[in-house]
Amino acid sequence: MSLARGRIKRVRFAGLRTAASIELELEGLTVLIGPNGVGKSTLVEGFELLRRVMASDDLVRTLHEDHGGPTSLIAHDDHELKLGIDVETDEESFSYGMVFGRVDGGFGIAHESLRGADIVFLRTGNSVAVATNPPQTLPFPRPREPFLHQSFMLAPMGPVGALLEGIEVHGPFTTNAAWLQRGSSAERSTRSDNVVQATSRVTRGGTNLPNAFHALRNRDDWQDTLETIRLVVDEDIRDVTTPASASGGSIGLAVKYRTGTVPAFALSDGTLSLLSLVAISTLDGGQPPRSLLVLDEPDLHLHPAAIRYVVALLERCAKRYPVVVATHSDQLLDCLSDPARSTVLCDLDEHRHLRLRRPDAAQLAKWLPEYRGVGQLRAEGYDSLVFPPPVRAAGSS
Repeated sequence: MSLARGRIKRVRFAGLRTAASIELELEGLTVLIGPNGVGKSTLVEGFELLRRVMASDDLVRTLHEDHGGPTSLIAHDDHELKLGIDVETDEESFSYGMVFGRVDGGFGIAHESLRGADIVFLRTGNSVAVATNPPQTLPFPRPREPFLHQSFMLAPMGPVGALLEGIEVHGPFTTNAAWLQRGSSAERSTRSDNVVQATSRVTRGGTNLPNAFHALRNRDDWQDTLETIRLVVDEDIRDVTTPASASGGSIGLAVKYRTGTVPAFALSDGTLSLLSLVAISTLDGGQPPRSLLVLDEPDLHLHPAAIRYVVALLERCAKRYPVVVATHSDQLLDCLSDPARSTVLCDLDEHRHLRLRRPDAAQLAKWLPEYRGVGQLRAEGYDSLVFPPPVRAAGSS
């Protein structure tokens, strides 16, 4: 089935811990900032929940096993978790939503909906109402599986399913040296050898970095990628190789400098993180192609001087699809080319509910010439000068 291209325009979360009612517009690069405990990581997890709509045959089980179930996910003063997404394709717009709550005495999919010009699909508990143009017969939804996952090969559900499937969420890279991993549950890291296999994406944590670079080295644009590595990581780098392991069947990662070759186990955490970011920004194809990139604290382990190159990488990606970053780095904020459009301040209202505040562009233009960037302005305590109180939008899925 050929799917119409599209893009994710907006996400909606409600009842998700502090995110009692949140709508976030996605365009270009979005940088989430704010103090600890307000909900930045909650939003990152919300994006992962949206991705898992298409990644799990039993989404309810996944929410329990990987996300702690309703006790962990749903705010204590709420009874339902709502996820929503608005997308635009070449042909039309769609709005998709899902509600998790009490179903037949347990926790499950209480409601699901998809609305577009040629479809209205509503699922409440075990009852379904659907109207499509042209008319078509749809299978009855399975109770623990999103209907979108079950039926995404049916038009017009395919484009929405493909965009959800194309969401990619990364936390901090697993760069610990072997001696730090002794006795821990972490078995693999960016330093680990890989069994050779084809890949079109960097896995979470960067644990398939050798395979990722093996794929990049076999592309026609490898020399361009190598130039990016020299710019972002170290100008003395001559090559990045994937040598075969002595036991056979696996490959590792090594960086060739002007003065010699350094294997992955001896590289710094920062070098491995930067190599992972270059690989992520370059390997964004696959099927379906990436529709949204989410990074939680990509600046960890990085020298402040390297952050401006990372921002340049992310802004380049953001010309092809939305990119969302959660960070505490003032240096990262200072490097944004369009801070008025990219920056979103996260804080809590009087009810301890998350709110999102974008800068006032006119006020930011007035104050920014006196500072390196919005990061320095925030660091010196002048958030209130440029971040007006938000106009709260009612969110519903």
